[in-house]
Amino acid sequence: MTPEGSREWLERVARPAVIVLVTVLAVSLDLAFGTVTYTHFFYLVLILTAFWYRRRAVTVGVLLAAVHVTIEYLFRGPPDASTLVSAGTFIIAAWLLGYLFEVASRRTGGLHFRIGEPAAASCERDTSRLIALLSNRDPETRYRAAGCLGDTGDPEAVEPLAALLTDPDTGVRWKAAEALGKLGSPAVGALTKSLQHDDSDVRWMAAVALGEIGDPAAVPGLLAVLDDPDTYVRSRAALALGEIGEAALEGVLTALRTGGERVRWGAAIALGKIGGERAVEALIGALCDPDDDVRLRAAAALADIGEAAVPRLIAALGADDDRLREGATAALSQIGRVAVPSLAAALRDAGDWRIRAGVARVLGEIGDRRAIEALIQGLDDTREEVRRAAREAALATSGRHNSREEAPERYD
Repeated sequence: MTPEGSREWLERVARPAVIVLVTVLAVSLDLAFGTVTYTHFFYLVLILTAFWYRRRAVTVGVLLAAVHVTIEYLFRGPPDASTLVSAGTFIIAAWLLGYLFEVASRRTGGLHFRIGEPAAASCERDTSRLIALLSNRDPETRYRAAGCLGDTGDPEAVEPLAALLTDPDTGVRWKAAEALGKLGSPAVGALTKSLQHDDSDVRWMAAVALGEIGDPAAVPGLLAVLDDPDTYVRSRAALALGEIGEAALEGVLTALRTGGERVRWGAAIALGKIGGERAVEALIGALCDPDDDVRLRAAAALADIGEAAVPRLIAALGADDDRLREGATAALSQIGRVAVPSLAAALRDAGDWRIRAGVARVLGEIGDRRAIEALIQGLDDTREEVRRAAREAALATSGRHNSREEAPERYD
């Protein structure tokens, strides 16, 4: 038997056989010794099934529930409430385990999902032949064929690869998305259509591939997906828009101004990747958003932009709006050490005492000992609020570094 045939046999025969064998053994041992432990072994069956078949394991959960109720009825009389609860638990556990394995494989696969990896050796160069191999029963064959099609650069491969995004094997789906990304702009139409697929895995993989391609033609479709019910899909679409960059900026800015909560959340992610003065300005405004998640995401996006956002964030520390000040403080704290020189200068020179007090608090959050000199100078500030904030920040910073007696470094 060839390796491909062995794998096909494992998936089609051996795995179901293992599931049936463990179930039968568990029930047989229970009946032979008069115990009630067979249901514990059912969970082993569910774990194996969920690992192999993901959420389709719920079918086995239903079958195990039926087996449990039947055995109880035949050997112990009509099933009581506890029996029915146990049966229902099998179904729920099967679905949850399958979902968790699916999410875990999705995240793990996403970490390795990179377009541009070296192609496997000895690829078949005939596009028609490779497309035919996409229908092979063996997932490994489909996987290799998809990878080779991505290397051909042939637009004829787009539709067959797009269909493979629904393949039952997770690895094959990832490879198909990767191959579509390699095909570039000709694949944008098929990938954009896949953004509307019922399967969330198909949607997020399509979004990732579109981001890798970077074609502005994908912007309208990706903007629409910012309202997707699946958080992971939304975040992948937002990151894809960020990868497209300046060409997506106008649409993303509009989404941040006019979209619903989910759309604004995704737009903030995209702006954090796009960067630039207009993105910073829009994200500063989003720090006042009525939705908590949007404000938090805007602060994180400003932190992603980093040093370029620092001047506007420092100015926001003097705003009348409490939410704006809190968001600016959070963003500056996340930016961290890079912001320290600008913060130290603002503590000395800012005309608004609220900015000086806010800067002192941020420096205390960052805890960089280079700021100690500026904080010590802040102890002589004309406002008590600034002096108090500088004192608390200096103590926190010195304590964090165990350096109360250490001479601070100077800024020139």
